[in-house]
Amino acid sequence: MRQGSAILLLLGLLLLALAGCNPADDSGSGNTGGTTGGGTSGAGGGGEEGPVKIGFNFEETGPIASFGTSSHSGALMAVDEINAAGGILGRQIEAIWDDNASKTDEAAKVAAKHCSQDKVDVIIGAVASSNSLAIAKVAEDNHTPMVTPASTKTTLTLNEDGSVRKYIFRTCFTDDFQAERMITFAALPDGPIAASRAVIFYDADSDYSVGIRDRIKTVAPELGVEIVSEDSFLASTETDFRSKLNRFKSQDFDVLIVPGYYDKVALIANQAREVGLEQPLLGGDGFDSPDLFDIAQQSIVGSYFTNHYAADDQDPAVQNFVKGYKARNGGKTPDAMAILAYDAVYAVKQAYEDAGSIDKEAFVTAMSNLKDFKGAAGSVTINAQHNAEKKLVVLEITGDGSFKWVYTFEPEGGSAEADANPCADNPCGDNPCAENPCGENPCGENPCGDNPCGENPCGENPCGDNPCGENPCGDNPCGENPCGENPCGH
Repeated sequence: MRQGSAILLLLGLLLLALAGCNPADDSGSGNTGGTTGGGTSGAGGGGEEGPVKIGFNFEETGPIASFGTSSHSGALMAVDEINAAGGILGRQIEAIWDDNASKTDEAAKVAAKHCSQDKVDVIIGAVASSNSLAIAKVAEDNHTPMVTPASTKTTLTLNEDGSVRKYIFRTCFTDDFQAERMITFAALPDGPIAASRAVIFYDADSDYSVGIRDRIKTVAPELGVEIVSEDSFLASTETDFRSKLNRFKSQDFDVLIVPGYYDKVALIANQAREVGLEQPLLGGDGFDSPDLFDIAQQSIVGSYFTNHYAADDQDPAVQNFVKGYKARNGGKTPDAMAILAYDAVYAVKQAYEDAGSIDKEAFVTAMSNLKDFKGAAGSVTINAQHNAEKKLVVLEITGDGSFKWVYTFEPEGGSAEADANPCADNPCGDNPCAENPCGENPCGENPCGDNPCGENPCGENPCGDNPCGENPCGDNPCGENPCGENPCGH
């Protein structure tokens, strides 16, 4: 994900003096006190070698501050857990926190500070791809590993010639992966949109938005979706989109695709309804902030977006994270930025442990070979381009402002049919009549199939010995008539 890519020129300004980042230093030792313009967390050293220094470079103020503050909270939760459990290879994490103010020049300055002043072992950040691009230039020049939890620009981990940047990694999916699934979901014949005609309204000043738009335009014809119109805006300067949105009214279309960030998407949703557009909006992970609904209210209800996780996913790893995060943050439900940052810290820990040392080159080798890392948001494998192979979910925005899971895409090669039906192999889990075992209605109109309980639908004694839960035939637990004409005997 990223913000407006105003100036990568700034990297020309960037202190070539950053050689002080100490590329060969594996100890991360040195001053372990506070930092200028930032802060530290995690105490004291982990022995004679000192702490493992991690520099966090997030958007904690500015237009996408919601993303940065969530990232900080999720990462801090991981740091605290790891330190309480003994640290990394017996060494405590010293977390050095700095705000890039949602600006590329500030992101680069923070990266320079992390390298030359703080002498960090690894950088985690940023959220916006434009900011991560600025950080990556500094990190790569100084042989300092960088892991972004949330930046999705497809080419972030690559040099201009297509070669892989040795020190740059991401633990999230890419915009190409996201865009392809976004338009695939829109086109599903039995899906909630079933689109054959679409309009795209994108931020021309945003690498993130332009990248998604470009990929959708490439893939849409293959899926039978016609892009009947498109227009652009500049999120950095525009707040009134009515005249542009009004021009879409003459088009016959099924969905308004807006690959942008929540702050402007909310305004666009409100103004789309004002000019008479009723089609659902469809976007990416840039939608994922409670501020989206706070601003847009009912204008955004019934819209959809692709995301990294669903808070209502009943996977124990997800729910353990959600519970722990809420306990630390006043009951607030974590957004994707929080869980991605949390997982990024644990992925860094795993790579160091696989390497067996805090050496930067050893870390790069281990991170390059990270396979099936079990994060709270799902399994992550780092591929040859230093990108994460992981699942993607689609969420619906509901009337109470919550985001409801509706669909899952597995990593490359996953089956769309299986993804759409999470209970395919074992239709309703080990306890088919348990309370809402697989979501609202994961298996369609007849949630457990034509014969949900096997050859003998309700067992030898269908109403005895509690065959399907406390009340197997009450409240319609397994569909309209799951056990035949006389489901529970005379």
